[in-house]
Amino acid sequence: MNRTSPLRTTLLLCIPPVGALVSLTLLGLMATDGWPGAFAEAGAEYCEAFRDGVIKQPANTWSNLGFVAAGLWITWRLRRDLTTGSQRAGLIRSQPTVAILYATLVVLLGPGSMAMHGSGTEWGATADVLSMLLFIAFPAAYSGVRVFGGKGSMFTWIYLGLVVLPGIPLLTGVMNFSGSTLYQFLLPGIVTAEVWRCLRNPGTRQAGRWFVLAIGLFVAGWVIWRLSHTGAPLCDPTSLVQGHAAWHLLSAAATVPLFWYYEAETP
Repeated sequence: MNRTSPLRTTLLLCIPPVGALVSLTLLGLMATDGWPGAFAEAGAEYCEAFRDGVIKQPANTWSNLGFVAAGLWITWRLRRDLTTGSQRAGLIRSQPTVAILYATLVVLLGPGSMAMHGSGTEWGATADVLSMLLFIAFPAAYSGVRVFGGKGSMFTWIYLGLVVLPGIPLLTGVMNFSGSTLYQFLLPGIVTAEVWRCLRNPGTRQAGRWFVLAIGLFVAGWVIWRLSHTGAPLCDPTSLVQGHAAWHLLSAAATVPLFWYYEAETP
């Protein structure tokens, strides 16, 4: 990465932990004061029975702290590069703001999903989908720039387009869709783009093992989730061991090797 001033480095590295602190504090305040909005059984399809307490789905809620932990670990890892100014190819190593954006988006996946599983409200479900949209748009835009060429400005425009176009109808209620729908549309394109890139550039194949690991963790979590979906064979609504919670933890783990994959990019 290009060497940054100490003040700019400090400000950038503060974004993910501050985002985690603010979002989790807001959720805590809303929970203790009684969740705003009507209870709508949002998240009922994810097996876990709703409890009478403040947190409606405990396992599915608290497992989202895995995303917060993963994002903060990535931030800690970035501290070394930002402070030493190490040089390497790739947006995530040459553009500090892009790297911090990734870490921040990983962190926010946690509170976004916690809003739905904790409250069971419609606005919580929207926050969950929005956090997933903000995240999945990153690897989609990143793959697009790496395949077709371009710099940080192109990444910014692609990312904003992927977020704004579906984000506005989602927030306005014009069009409702689930987070899994987003992944079904974008994930195949991301995998195809990265496989195509590895085949054309032998220098990326060694780093490709991190991408394979990331996809493997995600798919494993998805399979567990589907087998324990409401009405599925492994669904036990009253258990604190939930397949959807396992999907949260495995998906959070997948964000780390995905970061390693981006970090290991060579010309």
